[in-house]
Amino acid sequence: MKSVCSVHMVGAVGQNPETRSTAAGVLVASFSLATNTRNKDKQEVTQWHNCVTFGKLAEIVQSYVKKGSKLYIDGTIQYQVSEKDGMKTYYTKIIVHSVSILSSPGNSNQYDQGSTQTADGIGTAHELAPSPANDFDDTDIPF
Repeated sequence: MKSVCSVHMVGAVGQNPETRSTAAGVLVASFSLATNTRNKDKQEVTQWHNCVTFGKLAEIVQSYVKKGSKLYIDGTIQYQVSEKDGMKTYYTKIIVHSVSILSSPGNSNQYDQGSTQTADGIGTAHELAPSPANDFDDTDIPF
C-alpha cells in the first residue's frame, strides 16, 4: 500500500531565512511561514509553520526570499522529538520541496511575476496572474 504525506501552503514569510551548512557542506535554509484562516466566529487565526530547505533550493531561498515575501510551498511534514532533563519537546517541520514566489516583500500585488523552483533546482518562471475578467454579458447565457 502506498501512502502520501504532502503539504501545500500559501503564506507570508515571518523573518529573513536563516542559513547554515551541514558537516557535508549542504546548505540549509530555515524560515517561518504564516498562514491565516478564519474560525467559526469569523476571527482571523494565524498559524506559524517552521520550514526547511536544502541544497540548491536553499540557495534560491537565501537569495530571493525575505521577510514578508508571499510564497506557495510544496513539501512534506516531519515530526521530531527531543528529550532534555526528562522533558520531551515535540517539533513539527515542513520539508520544502518546491517554492513559488508570489510576491516580494512590500509588494501589495500578490499575483506579480513569480517563479517556481524545485528541490533539484529545475523550475520555470511563469506569471501568476488573477483570472481575466469574463468578457460577456447576460445576453450571452443560453438560458
